This record gives sequence, C-alpha cells and structure tokens, in this order.
Amino acid sequence: MSGKEQTPEQNECRKAAEKAMNLLVQQDRTKKELQDRLYRAGFSEQASMYAMEYVMGFGYIDDLRYARNYISFHKGNRSKKELRYKLLNKGVEPEVLATVLEEYEPEDEQNALSHLLLKRLKGRPLSDLEYEEKNKITAYLVRKDFALPAVRRVMQEELMKSSQSE
Repeated sequence: MSGKEQTPEQNECRKAAEKAMNLLVQQDRTKKELQDRLYRAGFSEQASMYAMEYVMGFGYIDDLRYARNYISFHKGNRSKKELRYKLLNKGVEPEVLATVLEEYEPEDEQNALSHLLLKRLKGRPLSDLEYEEKNKITAYLVRKDFALPAVRRVMQEELMKSSQSE
C-alpha cells in the first residue's frame, strides 16, 4: 500500500468537497442549502462537515452575502415580508436576516408594489377597471405580503396618474 492511497472515509470526504464545489459553481447557496444537497447526495455527516469546512475556508459560503444578493435581485418584485420568509426557508439565520433587512428601504417596497401593480394592469389604466377587477388586484398584492394600506395608497396614486394623463 503506497502513501497516495486513501481510506474510504478520506475518499468520501474528497468526493463530498468536489460535489460541494460543483454545486457552488452552478449557483450561490446558503449553508443550509448546501448541507441539504450533500445529505441528499448520500454523503455521511463526517464527509458533509468536511466539505462544508473546505468550501467555507475559501469563503465560498457566506449567508450574509447571499442574503444581500438575494434581496438586491428580488426587491423589485417581492415585499419585505416575503423576502424575509423566503430567506428564512433557505436557512439564513434570523440575526443575519435582521442585519440585511435593515438595509431594505421603504422605497424598495413601494417600487416593488408599483411594479407588480403595473404588471397586473397589463397597460390598462386603473380607472378603466371595474370594482371587482380592482378588488382582485388588491387581493393579489395583499397575498404577496404587501400591507393593505400600502396597496391602497399605491392604487390611489395610480388612479391619480391615470386621471391626469386623460
């Protein structure tokens, strides 16, 4: 037996680290997501822990960076509450999430709400819609975790814009 041969445990650890690197090349992941993927791939806890330490040693896993990037990418389409919920489900720690959400400006939520409203209107002025259609849009936006007063305010602003342009 030469010095280059590996024990089965060492071989599994190496394969787990390779798998972790390949998963991170495809997309950025949270610590929990990567742990779950390694577990589903059938690696032992020891091999998974080795792989996690290996990629964390290079700084490839950083939940704070992940959360900032996720919010930056999705803030135009999602409410603050929805972003919080999604990131918690992805395994971002509540402390990290609180830090990142402090950077989330109220204007970001206002812009996301306006964007979704305009998307729902499909180019039609809000003033042309029937009462039932307006209620459907309101319900949709509230289900997206926007506060009802904020939805009403944005809809009122849109009504004023559409009446001024006529």
